[in-house]
Amino acid sequence: MLRAADGAARTAQKLRALEIEPVLSPVLEIAATGARLPQGAYDAVLASSAKGVERARVADAFKALPLHAVGERTAHAAQALGFRPDIVAGNAEAILPLLLARHRRPAHFLYLAGRDRQPLLEAGLKTAGHLVAVVEVYEARAATALSQAAVDAIAAGEIAAVLHYSRRSAEIFLALAKEAGILEKARAALHLALSQEVAQPLLSENIPNVGVAERPDEEHLLELLARRVA
Repeated sequence: MLRAADGAARTAQKLRALEIEPVLSPVLEIAATGARLPQGAYDAVLASSAKGVERARVADAFKALPLHAVGERTAHAAQALGFRPDIVAGNAEAILPLLLARHRRPAHFLYLAGRDRQPLLEAGLKTAGHLVAVVEVYEARAATALSQAAVDAIAAGEIAAVLHYSRRSAEIFLALAKEAGILEKARAALHLALSQEVAQPLLSENIPNVGVAERPDEEHLLELLARRVA
């Protein structure tokens, strides 16, 4: 499993509950950028990840604003920090029409974002005439190597499946596997991706056995895993 360390620990528990033993090799390290939030009159705060609210330096004045969150975990993390979660949806595609229905007049959003992200949410709001102040409060830094446990397990042919959560992490995995000399061994494993976008680097590398979750969330990814490795 390639998730960043904080998410990997939670997913590892879910895998063990499915009687699947995880091998962890985070290929991304999440770090705060230290970016300052611009002062201004905002109508709402946007957060597409729990990492955004957890790593932002947010004044109490901003916490009084309604917060629109992508994902229940983002909403829970925001509430724990004193925000007021309002609209919550599973992904950017789902939350965008809800935001446009709620904010029919031009609004000013403060978006707590990651440095590497899909632009759909901010682009959709701007196209509809809204102002979006994007603040990149965290970044995902690429690992320099796979974990030794992962290298050994792949080399020994002991990995049944590899879980891919983002296009960037899939790209990093392929590069690190190639650098470690185990890419050909890694090809033999089942590779499961959160979405078609995440799967693209695997397909471009001609990985023979790639599966895509029915919906782009972990629940459906693990459901796919349970079906494919049973």
